[in-house]
Formats: sequence, structure tokens, C-alpha cells
Amino acid sequence: MESNVRKQLARQLLRDLSSKENVKVRKQLQGARPQLLFLEDLDFINDTIRELVSRKRIPGTVKTLVFTQKDLQEARAIAKRYQDSFTKRKKRIEKGAVGVENTLGGMHLKNKFPSHYKKVLDGEAFLVSSFDQLRDCKVEITTKFVKTSAANLKKILYAIDRGHGAGDGVAVSGVQSAKAFARADQAMNSDKQKEEFVSEFKSFMQTAFEAGEIDQSVYNDIVSIQLKYEQVVRKDGDIKASYIPFINYQDKYTNRVTDKAREKAAKSTIEKFFKKVGAGELASMSGSSSLNQKAASVIIGKFATLKGAEVKVDPLLDPKKVKLKTKGKPTEKNKGTSRKGGIRMTAAKPLAPGRTSKAKQSTVSTANMLGIINSQLSDTVAKNMGSPRLDNVTGTFARSVRVTDIATTAQGFPSVGYTYARSPYGVFEASSGTRFASAERDPRPLIDASIREIAAQYGLGRLYTRRM
Repeated sequence: MESNVRKQLARQLLRDLSSKENVKVRKQLQGARPQLLFLEDLDFINDTIRELVSRKRIPGTVKTLVFTQKDLQEARAIAKRYQDSFTKRKKRIEKGAVGVENTLGGMHLKNKFPSHYKKVLDGEAFLVSSFDQLRDCKVEITTKFVKTSAANLKKILYAIDRGHGAGDGVAVSGVQSAKAFARADQAMNSDKQKEEFVSEFKSFMQTAFEAGEIDQSVYNDIVSIQLKYEQVVRKDGDIKASYIPFINYQDKYTNRVTDKAREKAAKSTIEKFFKKVGAGELASMSGSSSLNQKAASVIIGKFATLKGAEVKVDPLLDPKKVKLKTKGKPTEKNKGTSRKGGIRMTAAKPLAPGRTSKAKQSTVSTANMLGIINSQLSDTVAKNMGSPRLDNVTGTFARSVRVTDIATTAQGFPSVGYTYARSPYGVFEASSGTRFASAERDPRPLIDASIREIAAQYGLGRLYTRRM
């Protein structure tokens, strides 16, 4: 890409990430756009009280509360009223029934985030019409349970933030980055440029991770934005009308200190990369017309394990339609070609006696694959839960599941290590020796199946999983 074009693009990308753009994006998201509120517990009230007492903003006589399931149901009933108001005013089909399913926001959730849509139907999450409505809902819920002076209550309400990025959501800073990725994608005029852009960005990310400039959580945030940007913005970079911010309530100290610091680190890392683009410090300029497809295509190519197979992957090709061609002749038993799901596979020559198949050593960044799996794992686990497996009641178990590392076996296959909240869920492992031990409720097969489901989306075949 020519120097002046590269510099102009870099300026536009950095403008997308600027403070001025942040204000503009925040206004867009806080306007007349539905918000999805997750109300899984009332811990945000106690977290806020504890923080304010420790900071001596309110007296120690203001005690934390003991919330019951009945209290949570009453809080959800308040949120449900705000949802009912939204569904009445935002009917997709005017003469249709009143309900979430008859709103554009509800249909978007049903099609793109079915597990979250189920939470709405189950009364654990709520579609609310705007940030203003979320504020009013917060005030009503908190006032119902916290009994203290008006001055103390005012401080507590002020200290409860509308958190952002809950569930699979993308925070405001993430939306800005998504806009920048979309602009970069549109600026590339050839598949080669796009491929090189992705390669350069992955290399830059891996270097930052290995140098300790970003930790795993920041890495995962960036990978998630890179893979999901097309769900957030249109090709011209403007925010999609269907995009719904995912919200939860939390104390402002967690929201503005911990979460904000992580989001700032993610945006700062992306900014550094785009500055290098403008300075001509990268070997090439490119990007994928569909970063999600490109990521899948790269992983397919690197993890191909058929002996003698030559994998040809077009960056624009749906990974489900990748053709695997071998140089060997088919055996009599498997003679001919099989066609299933758009994949053509020709049988390879039989292995010589005594030999075993060995996969080629993958050169794909394990941190990259780790980030991809973790960005989808909690949602996939939640989707796969349900009798006779563990039931998804609070979402705590699903959120606790994380891939910790990806090693390589002696045969060259990925070995995925994972962890979950073994206290209390470890008692359900079939080998736990407790009275709760159950082959059906054992968390390990559930997590294994979820990891394999995600890996399959990217063409990753044989792999092993291990609980850490």
C-alpha cells in the first residue's frame, strides 16, 4: 500500500479510537436503542455498600443485606415492568402479540444470541428501551431494599454503575475498535493485502502478550472484538441498528477501575498497532474481508492432519467448504470420493504396517486459539446445560469455565487444558467419591463437548481435553 494512502488510513483509524469518537459512540448507544439487562443476583448493592463504607463515604452503620431468592424475584419483577413497557411501544408487527418475540431486539437476540434470548424468556435478563430506563430501574430496585437516610441512599445510587460488556456484549471502547477494524477491512483492495494485515496484527498481538504488555483477559477482549466486529458495525463502519449493548449493574469502583483499565489496555494496544501502520513499520498492509472466516481458514490450514493432504484455503471461503485433496490413490475399501457438507475428501494411501499417523506441528499461536475458545466458551457451556446434565440456574458455573493452556501431544494434536469452579461443582464428577457423584451431571463431559463444538466451527478436528 502506498505511503500516503497508508498514513491517511492510519489517521482515520486513530480518529475512530479518539476521545471525541468515544463521546459520539456513547451518545449513540445511550439513545433510543434497546439494552439487555442481566439481573442474575443483587450483589451489586452489597458490593457498593462495602466499597463506600471502606472509603468512609457512608458510615459503618449502613450494613450489607442478606438477599433471598424471593428478593431477587421481586427485583426481576421491577425490571420486567420496564421490559413490558418496551415491548408494548416497540412492536415489530403492529397487530401482533405483545412480547419480546415481537420486537426487532428480541428477534436479534433469538437469531444471534439464543442462550441470552432464553434468559429473557426465563426472566433472568430484560430488554429495556434506553440507558435512562436502566437508571430508573436501578433506582427503583435499590430503593426497595436499602433503608437508610436520603443522603446515604443518594451516595449509594450514585456509586452503582450500569456496567457494560456483560455476557457476549462489546463495551463502548470495544465498539470503537470494531469501527476501526471495519474501516481497515474496507480499505484493503486485495485478498493478499487483507491476509497480510491479519498476519501482521496477530504477530503484533502475540509479541505484546509474550512481552507481558497485555495479559490473557486483554488478549481475549481484543480477539473477541476482532471476531465479532461484523456483528456490531456495518461495512461503512457505522453502528448496526440491530446492535444491542449488554448491561449489568455493578459498583462503580469495579466498573470504572478494573473493567475500564482492561478496556483501556485493549484499545491502547490496537492504537499502537495502527500507529505502526501509519509509520510504515510493518512489512505489509492487509486485513480480512471477514476476519472471522480468515481466522477459521488459517486454523483449518494449520491443523490439517490427513497424511499426504494438501489443504487449499481461500481467505474468503466458507471454512465448511474447504476441499482436501490427497496425492495418494484410494484403497479398494474406500475407493471413490465422499461428499458430505460441501467437503470433498479422497482417501489417502494406507499407512505402512507398524506406522502411526502423526499430525504436523501447528504453527498457529496457541494463545490465539485459546482466546478464540474462551471468547465463546461460557455461552456455549450455558447453551449445552440442562437435564440430565447440570442445569443453568445462575450462570455461575458456565462463567467459571476457562481454557488455561493448549499444549501439543507427541502426535502433534492439540491438548486443551481447562478449569472450572470445582468448589462446589467438583462434587458432581463421577470419580469424586461424594454422594453427589454422577456420570450424567459430571461437568467434564459437558465442558469437553463445548470445547469441541467451538473448535469444530474453525475446522479443528482431533483434539484432547484435560481438566487442570
